[in-house]
Amino acid sequence: MARHPAKRAHVLALLGAALLIVTFGTLAMQLGNEMARHGQLDRQSAGADAYMRDLEREVGTARICHFAWLARHEDSDATCFVHAIGAIATAREAFPSVVALQERLSHTHPPSLDQMGHALDRIADWQATPHDALIHTETDTTLAELDDALTTLSSVDTAKREGRLADMLRNTSWQKRLDALGIVIGVLIMITAGWVLDRTSLAAARAEARSRNLALQLRAVLDSLTMGVAVFSTEGRLRHWNDRFGATLGLEDGFLHQEMSYEKLSDALVVDGRPLLEPFTHVERALQRGECALPVMVECRGINGADLELCRTLFFAPDDVPDAEDRRGFVLTANDITLRLRSERALGEAQKLRAVGQLTAGIAHDFKNLLTIILGNLELASEADSAQDMARRQTCLEAAAHAARRSETLTGQLLSFTRREKPAPDTVRLADIFALTSNLLARVIGPRIAVNCDKAETIWPVQVNPAQLESALLNLAINARDAMPKGGTVSIRAANVSFSTGMNLLALPVDSDRALRVASDSTPLPAGAWVRIDVSDTGCGMGPEVLQQLFEPFFTTKDEGAGTGLGMAMVVNFCRQSGGRVVVASAPDEGTQITLWLPRAVEQRPSPVREPESAPAAATFRALVVEDDPAIRDIVATILGLGGYRVTEAADGEAAFDLVEDAGNSYDLLVTDIQLPGLLDGFRLATLLRERLPMIGVVCMSGDFTADGPRPANAPPAVQLLPKPFRRDGLLKAVSAAMEERISA
Repeated sequence: MARHPAKRAHVLALLGAALLIVTFGTLAMQLGNEMARHGQLDRQSAGADAYMRDLEREVGTARICHFAWLARHEDSDATCFVHAIGAIATAREAFPSVVALQERLSHTHPPSLDQMGHALDRIADWQATPHDALIHTETDTTLAELDDALTTLSSVDTAKREGRLADMLRNTSWQKRLDALGIVIGVLIMITAGWVLDRTSLAAARAEARSRNLALQLRAVLDSLTMGVAVFSTEGRLRHWNDRFGATLGLEDGFLHQEMSYEKLSDALVVDGRPLLEPFTHVERALQRGECALPVMVECRGINGADLELCRTLFFAPDDVPDAEDRRGFVLTANDITLRLRSERALGEAQKLRAVGQLTAGIAHDFKNLLTIILGNLELASEADSAQDMARRQTCLEAAAHAARRSETLTGQLLSFTRREKPAPDTVRLADIFALTSNLLARVIGPRIAVNCDKAETIWPVQVNPAQLESALLNLAINARDAMPKGGTVSIRAANVSFSTGMNLLALPVDSDRALRVASDSTPLPAGAWVRIDVSDTGCGMGPEVLQQLFEPFFTTKDEGAGTGLGMAMVVNFCRQSGGRVVVASAPDEGTQITLWLPRAVEQRPSPVREPESAPAAATFRALVVEDDPAIRDIVATILGLGGYRVTEAADGEAAFDLVEDAGNSYDLLVTDIQLPGLLDGFRLATLLRERLPMIGVVCMSGDFTADGPRPANAPPAVQLLPKPFRRDGLLKAVSAAMEERISA
């Protein structure tokens, strides 16, 4: 396998380094020997230099003294000259050794040495001359001799330096060694530079490879995502994206391309004239501010009809990232949430069905109680044959009728709940409610439980829905019965209470045996006049963990199928709609007391006693009754017949329309159910008959609306609406109103 160039350069660099070390070692040894030899020569040369300097100094002194004597003719100058000549003569003795050293250094014998030797010999001869004669020697001759000596000394010194230089230049072996060393160093520098460059290029190649691998990994991550992702620069140019992005947005293949502008993408994503993406100016301002703002997320319908979740997120490169190509930008993600929304809708429907099932079970439970009252009292009334039993028979019939009316109220509450309607409140006297409820409770909760109920004659009236108040008391009494399986006592008390300031209901005094309390609303009760209704029992009581969940819908402590968990929730909802509160005080084995706080009625309005109204009894009036239920149709026909109407019955809209055609347009009143089998419902039938009989009065019956609820949007004008169930007086009142509209029209 071939060796990598970087590895070859590394080996060559190591070999070159070893060669350099050996070369430097050898040169160092030779240089040491040569330096020792030259050191000895340098020491000898230093002595010769000192000799030359001393000789030059003495010659200069002699010359100066001679000039001074010539100028002043003093004895001291003559003595100085003589001493200098003596010193020069003495130095003549060491001159041969200096000549030998010069020849050794320069390997030559320059003529200046001979000239200097002759000059020294002449000066030495002056020493034998008497002082006076020496001083009176010819001035010109002496000066010439001294000048020759100085010139000779200068020539000798120059020759000495030239000899040293020549010695170095003649040493060609050192030249060769230095040349070889320079070549080796140059080669090593080239090898080292190549190795460094190769290592640098290798590091760059590795960094580039890592960048490519990272880019491939990021591309793999983008392609593996289940959502579409696109990365834009700060100028709004498309940098990176995955295939899922275009597919999720419903774009054509090849529409997305590098450096594509954000505005072009936004122009392509328009549904019903509205762009799916926010304007780029918004994104640009956020990028310029440099703030890491929260992601912008929006759900919308895409151009392909899919439900989309679009999210825009800004990003900023850290300050320590060098040479970042795009330090700022934003990421746009697109996620198809069609399946998720479908699943959420399915889950919501399932939860609704579960809630409806539990609600249905609760309603069925209440209806069973009411049906028990109705059937039981009717059975007792049917067994009363003697005259002595007539009073008991009348009481049973009244109780059955009251339970039936409560069933009507219960269905109305259910319709109001499904339509989010708020029941209309009324001014209610608790004395009347307690009188009706006490007899009903005695039959519902059984003989093992005693019921103590106040007469409440002095209690203020309250502004509530009476049917809801009866249901609340009934639910609380049933819960109390279930808490006392071995029997006990249920007490219902009422009291008038006034607060001058807001009151925290949990701070009021309470029976110490029932120290655990919870309230449906923790805020203070507003100041004013209130009516307090206490429903207490001697049952098993409740612990803190049960009290904390007591007001939650569908929470129950009963076995599966024995309770729905809606009783207390309905009580709390009733008090909240009435502007009141619920407070529960209990403790294990100490029973429970539930207090309803209801606002006092602003004014007392006694409920009017409504007498049954009768319809016009003219025998010429004909009524058409349309109802698919034979029993209801028979009851309506009977009531109208007793009122003097000539009644014709039909089971559906088509049959009724045919009867009108056959009768020659002679009907004065139409009483029809809204929901009829076939193509014609009650509203459609009334509209068609009005086209043929403009003066006909119309009453539409249905169990889909309540008396207090809103009027159906598709109901024809001038039509009386009669909610089911209804009584005789309710039917006659609606018929009278319809006939009055007919006559006045």
